[in-house]
Amino acid sequence: MTSRVAAAVADRVLPWLMLCVFWAAFACLAAGLVVWLAQPTGGAASALLTIGLLGLLANPLLKLLAVIAASAGERDWLTLGATLAVLAILMALTLRDALRS
Repeated sequence: MTSRVAAAVADRVLPWLMLCVFWAAFACLAAGLVVWLAQPTGGAASALLTIGLLGLLANPLLKLLAVIAASAGERDWLTLGATLAVLAILMALTLRDALRS
């Protein structure tokens, strides 16, 4: 499979994957809210809310990974470098905040 064909497949699959992840995250957040309203002290609500938030956080990460793969396949070094820099900044900020608490 050539890089253009792989990029075309990724361009078709990625939006559907991101949409599925978004709606799964939405469903988890809604279910978590309903469970929390019914039983505020239960652990199930917390787990559902956490899964929903992680799903929402996964969407931009999926897009970043797709841009990295596409730019590497097309040998677009400027876009690849900029995207890797954005990913490094996001990881650094996440680690900083995780270590702070």
